[in-house]
Amino acid sequence: MSFERISDESIAHYYESIRQQADADRKHKEHFTASPRVRERADKLREEMIKRRLQHSPINWPS
Repeated sequence: MSFERISDESIAHYYESIRQQADADRKHKEHFTASPRVRERADKLREEMIKRRLQHSPINWPS
């Protein structure tokens, strides 16, 4: 996935959306973020955020 044309704000928003869904999954014992694809996408977004030096909170994945 290439992030070259995506703004900092869009990357941060997308990552934050995944983080919030993982929080909701943990609280409600749901599994929307259980897919390996979701975690892979979040990892790639996190790597890009680190590269761009953007602030972000870690994702606490449901078990």
